[in-house]
Amino acid sequence: MAVLVIGMGLIVLGLVLMDLPELRRVLKRHDVECWQMLSKQKSRSWLSFKRMNLFAWTLSRGFERSENIDIQYAGLLAYKHATRVKYIILFGVSLIIIGSVVALISPQ
Repeated sequence: MAVLVIGMGLIVLGLVLMDLPELRRVLKRHDVECWQMLSKQKSRSWLSFKRMNLFAWTLSRGFERSENIDIQYAGLLAYKHATRVKYIILFGVSLIIIGSVVALISPQ
């Protein structure tokens, strides 16, 4: 049961750390069109937040298509952060799966 709680905590921690404020600031300053596209884009998932769109755009390396070097640099730093957050969430999901399987097969 503790494994499930730890897994859920890691997922919540990942969702909290998902924000990328520096990249958001640089995009607002140097590429307003791209920022407006990301902020108005509707997400297909139940998490339709601006930060979720920016997070997915960063993980797909959308910043590399920009001509502005500031966006590319901030995007690279944000990509490293987003990758760590992605693995935190995946580790939380795997702990939940492992905890569920152990709870189902353990004798009571």
